[in-house]
Amino acid sequence: MEIADNVKKFRERLLKACLECGRCEEDITVVPATKCVSTETVLNLPKFGFTEAGENRVQEFTRKYRENSGLNWHIIGALQTNKVKYVVGKARMIQSVDRESLAREISRLSVKKGVVTDILQEVNIGAEQNKSGVPPEQAEELLANISSLPGIRIRGLMSVPPVGAAAKLYEDMYKLFCDLKNKYKGMDTLSMGMSGDFELAVKCGATMVRPGRVLFGERV
Repeated sequence: MEIADNVKKFRERLLKACLECGRCEEDITVVPATKCVSTETVLNLPKFGFTEAGENRVQEFTRKYRENSGLNWHIIGALQTNKVKYVVGKARMIQSVDRESLAREISRLSVKKGVVTDILQEVNIGAEQNKSGVPPEQAEELLANISSLPGIRIRGLMSVPPVGAAAKLYEDMYKLFCDLKNKYKGMDTLSMGMSGDFELAVKCGATMVRPGRVLFGERV
């Protein structure tokens, strides 16, 4: 099966990257990005050793989500405030929190449903106009504004560095994570790195990576 071969090759590359920087593979959480991947394939991920799955689009998430599937779901794409109601109580983590209004809506609905939702604050480390995320210089201000909201637990930061970005940008993201982690207890996650850059992200301090194409092949 093609995905089995892809997973094997990915694991080998991840292990190599970890060895090269003195880290343990077990310390890296892998969240397969399932955008445009069939529901059948996604629900088979536990057979390949994955316990997490990340979806960009709420519509796809609601179609693929199953209770007791063995998967912890993550929302990794831009999230509209009016779509939060379809996610809270089902997704383990929302990685794309980039504004106070979104955090407040997640908080409100989490309290209403009696759950605590893990979130990551998305940072636009490359200052790209076509990407969501708070500018790095505003990251601490946003954290301060949402850190005391009930029903949410801020676990760390997420970023999508520009394609082909130099290592320094990844290092800057890691430094920001470390600075904020020292000020806000409970932050333990830096989600950074996808199919084309997960090795560099791991070497620069990422604790979570979101591979897609490298596992599932090219998608339409």
